[in-house]
Amino acid sequence: MRLRLAVTFVLLAASTATAQGVLASAPASCAPLAARGPQNGHSTTPPPPAPVLFAKDFRAPLDCEWGMVLGGWGGIRKGAPLHHDPVIFVHGNHSDAVDWFGVADAFRAAGYSDQELWAVSYNGLGGQVDGAPVVCPCPPSQRARDYMSRSDVAPYAAEGGQYAANAVNVPDLYAFTKAVFAYTGASHVQYVGHSLGVTVIRKMLFDHPELYRRTSAVVSIAGGNHGTSLCRGMEATLYGCDEVAPGTPWLNRLNAAGESPGPTRWMAIFNGTDDLDPFFVQGPTYDDRLSPRLAGATNLMYGDAYHSDLRVRPDIVATYLAFLSKNSFLRS
Repeated sequence: MRLRLAVTFVLLAASTATAQGVLASAPASCAPLAARGPQNGHSTTPPPPAPVLFAKDFRAPLDCEWGMVLGGWGGIRKGAPLHHDPVIFVHGNHSDAVDWFGVADAFRAAGYSDQELWAVSYNGLGGQVDGAPVVCPCPPSQRARDYMSRSDVAPYAAEGGQYAANAVNVPDLYAFTKAVFAYTGASHVQYVGHSLGVTVIRKMLFDHPELYRRTSAVVSIAGGNHGTSLCRGMEATLYGCDEVAPGTPWLNRLNAAGESPGPTRWMAIFNGTDDLDPFFVQGPTYDDRLSPRLAGATNLMYGDAYHSDLRVRPDIVATYLAFLSKNSFLRS
């Protein structure tokens, strides 16, 4: 277990993307916020921009820290009909919207349209350091392979993206959510978050509690809801760990407000039983395996599932797809 955790940290810490692309003209108003926490793993130069693959008439917001247009995908055309609440997929650290292409294919096969499926790249171009399944024989979808072979992705994706934190990316998710509401005309949305994306979603809703009534369901996959083992002892050094190390004031405030506030319905998916997810392990004086659990949610544990397997394993995807469909305000 210790070797696996150490290898994971080395892979994450070794990657800092070089700046590419042209920034938009808007100021990076979140840059001071990013500078407040520990800076190891964070760069003041922007990552390469993630591809902007939305419908042609969708106007994506600007990244609050970097000033570039937020990447991602989703949409057909403004005013296209909806049969389900739009689902917004939120990736984890070191990745981007590529994480969700295969999942979106499963949703499409179940009757969802591209107008109802959205993903945002909230920290520029990422990679697959944390993106590939380990136990599950789940090859990337064709759309993911095409994405990773793009000329604006392939030279940089192997670097794994930059470290991300929660608070600095919450404004991006909020702006993106507002844009999806405006574009689709939906009364409700749903979220699926993985890893860091879970706490970004939760903090965004915490900061904008009016959205609980417009969020019909949230799926939390391997989220650091009570802290991640990776950040133990690194609260003052590694970027973002002042938020998601176990027992931080940041997490304590978030959880004290309620871990699954209504009327939103919540599902939490995590390993919970062994050390195969290196972000939530049992140590000599601690046990973080149940950290992703959310009080009041539907909590589902999948032993022998790696951190990213929990996001893409077909039976797990089918489970959270059914949960979202059941709790959608709109139902086909």
